[in-house]
Amino acid sequence: MKFNSTRGKVIGRSFEEALFSPGYQLDGGLLLPETYPPISRETLRSWAKLTFTDLFKEVYSLFVDEEEIARTDLHELIDRAFAKADYPEVVLLKPLKGGVHLVELFHSRTLAFKDISVGVMGEVMNYFMNKRGKHVTLLVSTSGDTGSACIEAVRGLDGIDIVVMYPTHGRITDIQERSMTTVLDKNVHVFGVDGGSDDIDIIMKNVSLDETFAARHSIGTTNSINIARVMGQSVIFFYTYLQMCPSCDEDVEIIVPSGSGGNMTGGVIAHAMGLPVKIVAAVNQNDVLHRALTSGDFSKKDVAVTLSPAIDIQSPYNMERMVHILSGQDCSLVNQILTQFESTGAVKFPEDLMKKMSSTLSSYGCNDEIVKSTMRRCWEENDGHVLCPHTAVGMSCFYDRKPSGKQHPVGVYATASPAKFPEAVRAAGLTPVTNSTVEKWLKLPPQETQLSADQDWTGILRERIESITKRVEGNRG
Repeated sequence: MKFNSTRGKVIGRSFEEALFSPGYQLDGGLLLPETYPPISRETLRSWAKLTFTDLFKEVYSLFVDEEEIARTDLHELIDRAFAKADYPEVVLLKPLKGGVHLVELFHSRTLAFKDISVGVMGEVMNYFMNKRGKHVTLLVSTSGDTGSACIEAVRGLDGIDIVVMYPTHGRITDIQERSMTTVLDKNVHVFGVDGGSDDIDIIMKNVSLDETFAARHSIGTTNSINIARVMGQSVIFFYTYLQMCPSCDEDVEIIVPSGSGGNMTGGVIAHAMGLPVKIVAAVNQNDVLHRALTSGDFSKKDVAVTLSPAIDIQSPYNMERMVHILSGQDCSLVNQILTQFESTGAVKFPEDLMKKMSSTLSSYGCNDEIVKSTMRRCWEENDGHVLCPHTAVGMSCFYDRKPSGKQHPVGVYATASPAKFPEAVRAAGLTPVTNSTVEKWLKLPPQETQLSADQDWTGILRERIESITKRVEGNRG
């Protein structure tokens, strides 16, 4: 399998090249597989009884040539990644009142769904680093949960350093901060920035697109701009579908709390491979995805701080991938739309594109008051089950629907543990839940570099990257 840019000028990248890419390509685009291997209903049914780990091997292997990683080696890396999960199943489905299934994706090291795919990425990156004897510096922008998942995947590894920037001043929770700032491994570098996650994305993108600098310092990423992460997230859709419809004879609707759209894109890739899923993007007041999918209005607004901070995003960069896939890989259209969005912050989707996207995607938006009401309702109707606020955004969509005609099975992705969001749980009038991992984070001393709004974030980031390269080269003698 080779990988091409959404904008058409970068083509034929190998899996290893895609994995270690800085994310954004020189033409400004993002990588996607050049083709989507078709999965027949017969094959789907044969996968229905597989464990999540074994299913991951089946799907992920379709995108990795054996010449790059032998199947036995790849399977061993996947086994190693999921051996660290809380449960052998990795993903747990729980039926709730009303006929909906909660798809719990957070039984992992940092209590968030990002661990699932990022954990495999860490193992695969380490495999190549050991094989090549090289070093990579990963740049990660986070709106909450991504940072800790990426840190946990690579902490302590000799061939990888990771630089994480997260938004401060109440833009993420104290527990989310501590899940990053209490990691003291020498290859982990954490910066708290007085700005929004979209602001940090711009800094990261500009550094990554400096071709000479990125090559000199071997810059990569584990954000969902890295296609290897999105590929792993596509497996979750296959597993959810097969658990809910093992006969593979009807559509399944999956509601996805959405920020940058990486998880959604995993679902769109699965759909392109033949998985009969309908994907609903559930968002909070930061409703750029909702507006784009309902009216074609793809435009930025100021980021609102909400109870669900991991999806407080107004520049969902994975929209570019979804437009590419659902437009039939129309690179010219992608260029037109994204160039205008990047220059003006607003673009109107053409009607033809809207029709194509609506065959797979729909959306829902809500606010904090609805989120709190949903958290209380779920607790009351399901024997005290507490949702995280992001999951509550998704459940709000289910509660607010108006049934008509034939009803398909419905799953809602539970993207993080409620133990990470005690403030939101209290705001809903409920008692926060406890977790041993969170208790550990709260007891450890934090250590990070704080950057004020008037500091040169780009310059400071470049300086840290240069110091990492200098240290690595010095160690090599």
